[in-house]
Amino acid sequence: MVVGLMTVLGSAAVSAQKADALNGTWKLNLAKSTYNPGPAPQNQTVMIGGTDEARKIAVDMTPASGAPLHWEVSGASGKELPVVGNNPNADAYVVKRINATTLEAQYMKGGKPTLKQTAVVSADGKMLTVTASGTDAQGKTVKNVAVYDR
Repeated sequence: MVVGLMTVLGSAAVSAQKADALNGTWKLNLAKSTYNPGPAPQNQTVMIGGTDEARKIAVDMTPASGAPLHWEVSGASGKELPVVGNNPNADAYVVKRINATTLEAQYMKGGKPTLKQTAVVSADGKMLTVTASGTDAQGKTVKNVAVYDR
């Protein structure tokens, strides 16, 4: 199981006048998403706020089976940030801004890399696509594309 999105951090680097494209509440669109090896979660919501210097991300997810999961992270991008809550694939991660609408994040579990994600906001700002690859905490190779709507 992959707890996706969780690594969606934003930046105030766009400008003081423009809102960060990544900030807001994002809901998983299962019809547009693919999970390999799967199964896909039943649902997932990601809430993002703040700036690169002080970002907060909260994830609520109901897996295909089992109890709902909640986890959060807060702090500055570019640093190893602790995950608070229940994320089976990460106890920490590092995120870096690529540009105003794209970031990369590396999940870590027990000091070892697990999943790497790239998150891209669409030009109209209404969709977030998160591509995840790597090895999950259970040792399975993962190649997911999770699509979120505002």
